[in-house]
Amino acid sequence: MINYLALLPCVAVVVAVLVLRLSGLAAATFALITTLALWAFGTFSPIQFDHLGHAVADSVVLELLVGVVIFLGLFFAEVSSRSGGLGALGDAINTLSLAPSRAMILITLGIGVMLESLTGYGISMLVTVPLLLQLVDRNKTICLALIGMSLMPWGALSVSALLGAELSGLPPQDLANAIITTSGPIAFFLPLFCLLIVARPNLQDAIYALFAGVALTVGIAATSNWIGVEVAGVGGGLAVIFYSLMFGSIRQDLVHVLARPALLPYGLLIVAVVLQKLSAPYLAGAGISFVIETNRVSFDLIKSPGIALLTVALICIAWQFGQSKSGSDRPILNEVASRSWRALASIFFFLVTARLLVEIGGIAALSGQLSQLGIYPAVAVVTILGGIGAYVTGSGVAANALFMPSAAATGQNFDSLALFAALQHSGAAHVAMASLPVIAILLTALPNRVANDERTAFRVGLGLAVLWVLFVVASGLAQLAIALT
Repeated sequence: MINYLALLPCVAVVVAVLVLRLSGLAAATFALITTLALWAFGTFSPIQFDHLGHAVADSVVLELLVGVVIFLGLFFAEVSSRSGGLGALGDAINTLSLAPSRAMILITLGIGVMLESLTGYGISMLVTVPLLLQLVDRNKTICLALIGMSLMPWGALSVSALLGAELSGLPPQDLANAIITTSGPIAFFLPLFCLLIVARPNLQDAIYALFAGVALTVGIAATSNWIGVEVAGVGGGLAVIFYSLMFGSIRQDLVHVLARPALLPYGLLIVAVVLQKLSAPYLAGAGISFVIETNRVSFDLIKSPGIALLTVALICIAWQFGQSKSGSDRPILNEVASRSWRALASIFFFLVTARLLVEIGGIAALSGQLSQLGIYPAVAVVTILGGIGAYVTGSGVAANALFMPSAAATGQNFDSLALFAALQHSGAAHVAMASLPVIAILLTALPNRVANDERTAFRVGLGLAVLWVLFVVASGLAQLAIALT
């Protein structure tokens, strides 16, 4: 039973968030204090100060890997928002004259998925919620907005996947391929879930939704395979957008809207990420690299999406896109710092927690205990733990920081490292859609908030989270059954 003490930090987080109603930062602090107590009492191994030193050093490197993308992602989002980009996207959708059911799929899984993949933090809902309210009522808008947030495995330039690959010891492409198998089925069925929000959909709409699911899944898989996981969500969103354009009314108004300078940042960012991804191997071959590493983890700045985010944001500022008064008058860096510091601090504390558990042997003990359950029960436990971690921390990134080492160790025990790492990542990312920070952004995006909105959002979010976890578990069990036959 002592092996299960490695779960005490997670228990501390659950109590802090759900019982004491504390913030994510406070919960991360509780988790770290709990882990320090396990280290100080020599629970899994005799106390050594090297354990703490290694954990902090590793966490600093991993925090750079994550923090650069989060901070610069918010920086880019703020610059593009102040330039009027979000409003221009809405205008472009309105000019297509799609049928309501098809417009819902475009807004939710085209524009929403693409924007969330580029910016993260639920920023896409600031665009999708007002547009959806023009088509459906408030309750259905809440459902659709959360469905659009369900593809967080590829959100915000897949920073959680990059962190997961580093923590599991897998090449990013290997983890990306495994994520397609665990989360791909959800992507395929999402358009049908959107359609079910509409009362009595007809056969023609159902066929349209099925092909939209094909477009979304193929777009994600193809982009992930050909370019990289960083832009997989962008590729999926664009595939749905192009699919929708085939059935929309292409008018001169649309061409005029798409030509607005306010939309240029999004196009530039996509191009910049792709060019950076393609040029990275040549730069490495030429000996150009900037790697920060310990003996256990590393951060290659040349491969970080943060470079593309910073470059495009600075270009936009230089071209005076960011001087629009449509956004806040507060200095951009102050705005970004105020929005990001709590998340960055929380992630750092969770990283130290996880790395210290690795150093003292807690993760090895937990994975050994999980392995004794058998491979099929372990699939469900790893996925559920990832989901719990995301729900209580509010982030798939933080959940990966907390539980990816144990998932990877469990997978190694079963010689299925990539599958178990993907189960952890998918379980965490899909459930993060129902977390408190995401719900808060959704409620902020809803105009004229009413008393029932929060209750509806929580109920729908938790319902979808349970459904997605069942999808991921079923996918993992099916893959194992096929592999073992």
